[in-house]
Amino acid sequence: MQATYRAMIGPENDKAYRYLVVMGRLFGQLERRLGAPTQRVGRDAYVLGRGWAELKHEYIYKYGITARQFNSVYNSVAGKVSSVKENMKYRAQDLAGRIESLEQVIKKKEKARQKAVERLGKLKQGTKAWEITVEKLARIKFVLHQKKRRLRNLLQRLDNLTGDIAGERYRICFGSRKLFKAQYNLEANRFRDHSEWLERWRRARSSSIFVLGSKDESFGNQTCTYGSDNTLRIRVAERFTKEFGTYTEIPEVVFAYGQEQLDLARQPVRRKDAKGRSKKVYKSISYRFVCREGRWYVHATVERKDPDPVTSGWNGAVGLDLNYGFLAVGEVDRHGNPLGEFKIPVPMRDRTTEQIEAALGDALKEAVSFAVQRGKPVAIESLDFSRKKQSLGEQGAGYARMLSVLVYAKYQQMAASAAARAAVELIRRNPFATSVAGQLKFMVRYGLSSHGAAACVIARRGLDFRLERTVASSVLKLPERKRTTR
Repeated sequence: MQATYRAMIGPENDKAYRYLVVMGRLFGQLERRLGAPTQRVGRDAYVLGRGWAELKHEYIYKYGITARQFNSVYNSVAGKVSSVKENMKYRAQDLAGRIESLEQVIKKKEKARQKAVERLGKLKQGTKAWEITVEKLARIKFVLHQKKRRLRNLLQRLDNLTGDIAGERYRICFGSRKLFKAQYNLEANRFRDHSEWLERWRRARSSSIFVLGSKDESFGNQTCTYGSDNTLRIRVAERFTKEFGTYTEIPEVVFAYGQEQLDLARQPVRRKDAKGRSKKVYKSISYRFVCREGRWYVHATVERKDPDPVTSGWNGAVGLDLNYGFLAVGEVDRHGNPLGEFKIPVPMRDRTTEQIEAALGDALKEAVSFAVQRGKPVAIESLDFSRKKQSLGEQGAGYARMLSVLVYAKYQQMAASAAARAAVELIRRNPFATSVAGQLKFMVRYGLSSHGAAACVIARRGLDFRLERTVASSVLKLPERKRTTR
């Protein structure tokens, strides 16, 4: 599993800061030059029609960079283009789903309108029932009009997106669309004038430098070397060697998190090639230098070596069930019998995505620690709520709010990372009917909550127990109703 770790470059490294500033400008310029042809119809041949080697040769001599630096720029742009392509496919599927959901709602509203019209024809004008039906018909017509307007807009957006996909137009905004649009409302975005925005815009487009690593190079990267003395040595582009020399060094670069992983990556291993010759092989380390608020940071991406799982299904399993506002944890023994449950709060209401992810990360860490103490693997549901989220606009406000804040995709990634770090086996299972099975079979019998029962069912699935059969009476018991006499 790949992991990225960050360290700050101290401002006392004046030479390194000056080089990163000028290299950031050049890197941003080259990114835009390589990326621009992919955004225009008929100009794809500028890149795709020419040989990659020819393009590389031109950029090396025209802009005074090394071959590895060109590879870094090219891979950075290729990564952004690939990301945009995948995002366009997802958006097309999402729009198609939202259109389908909206069309179903419009059909229902049209039937309701027809029924109201027929009912209105049978009522006497001026009566109370007639007035109520008139008001209801007016509301239906208004909602129907707005739904049809929205449908027309979605169809137009899907048509435009389909045209971009067919024409291979990948619209990349270097510097972010949010900042670009801020120039049209300077005061609301806290800019004094357009010149202040322009300065910020130029900094944003020159604030990132990517350095591609390779396992065939010393210390996993030829252009940026992280030595055993924690000194980061950067190869200077040819056009800047007169001012900065061949290399610029940044001493005492220490990563607060992940230092041990980078230490392992710096140690070579001996392997034999196809001809039987022994050679040193390193782990590939890619670096990205990022400038935020005048300070430069280095992000190192390396293949993380996680310990082998120490948990066993012979001890049972721990199931996790993510809900709105909390994470339900259920424990079962090796026979699948529920042993208990507890909840870990995950505040979601009126919080940003970053705050929700931070709270979710803490909750997962606590749940995984519990699994380590018990020596049991963790089981989660393999969920995909993209289909349900396509109909958010047609659902009630409460249900839509709940679905919109549940970060299931991120949840699964974070659960996998937390489990891998703690040497806990993570098991993904089909979420079919976990809540229903838990309520019908385990909730009343074991005195569990509905969510705790669902978590226990997930844990049972992790141990490969079959789909639970319902009990003889599959009617949920109602809570006791206290009657009073008057």
